[in-house]
This record gives sequence, C-alpha cells and structure tokens, in this order.
Amino acid sequence: MSGMGSPRLLTNELANSVAEINELGNFDYLVLVIDADDMSEQEKIAEIEIFIIDNNIVLNSSCHLYIIAQKCCMESWFLGNRKVYTKTRGKRSDFYSYAKFYDVSQQDPELMTKPDWFNNGSISIYHEAYLRKMLAEKNIRYSKANPNEVGEKHYLEQLQKRVEETNHLSSLRNFFSFCETLSA
Repeated sequence: MSGMGSPRLLTNELANSVAEINELGNFDYLVLVIDADDMSEQEKIAEIEIFIIDNNIVLNSSCHLYIIAQKCCMESWFLGNRKVYTKTRGKRSDFYSYAKFYDVSQQDPELMTKPDWFNNGSISIYHEAYLRKMLAEKNIRYSKANPNEVGEKHYLEQLQKRVEETNHLSSLRNFFSFCETLSA
C-alpha cells in the first residue's frame, strides 16, 4: 500500500500498519520501501529507526521489519530499463536535454544528479521528470497514480537483467535480494 510519501508514511501509515499487523498476528514481514531522496540509504534507514524508537512503535516478535531505502526514488529504479531508452532522438525531442545530461542506459540511474537548468525541485523530482520524458519517447505514459507499464512483468525482467549484468541500481538489487529470500 502507498504511504502517500514521506513524512506521512512514517507519521500515519507506519504506526497504523504495525497496529494492524500486531492485531492480526499472521504476518512474517513488514516491508517498508521509502525514497532516500538526497540522503544516503544508510542515513534514511537510521532516520526511520530513530523515528520508530522515538515514537515507541513496537512490532510483534513474529513479524520482522525490513527497510529498503531507494537510492533516490522508485523512478530511479524504473530508469534502469535499457530497452525503453531511445538512442536516436532529435534535438526537438522533449527528451533530448535529459538524455544529453545523463545517459541512464549506460550510467547508473541511482547516481544521476540534476542539471543546473532544472529548477523544479529535488533530484527525485528530476528522476521522475526524466522517466516521464524517456517513456514518452516510446509513447508510454507514466504517473505515480497510474504506473501501468513499469509494473509489467516484461519491464521488471529488464530491471532484473540490468541488476544482474551491472553493478548499477544497488538499492534495487537489495530489494530483489530480499524477494529472493522470500521465495527460497
């Protein structure tokens, strides 16, 4: 379920989810996936652990909390699909300035910053804008409320392939690794 972004994820949804899990008592894991934004993954995880302690949030002993901090955001992960990256684009393309700044098909999307000309917000917001422009080149629409294509099996398989073939997308690798432990 979506926590509707930070800080609401922590201030409302985490405590409510823990209370529900404790009441039902039939869950093995609570997985919290959160954007690290401009923080490191370790800093974000530490921030959440401190929040949990400070707010006396206690998960029953049969359920384990697993925190995955996405290095920047979910859209950073979605940028890892090399099949949707358009190699040939004209200077009139809306995607041209994004691709010229950083080639996510060859460089790690999680390491991409934002260009000086982007004044619309954080690195995470730039990653989302980049993703929208990149997908639009393939006539694919993306929104947080309606992610469609990026959740399809074929799209996720390309992300898995990227993680296996490169040292890119380390926080996505952590997520895939966690999923593998569940299926083992």
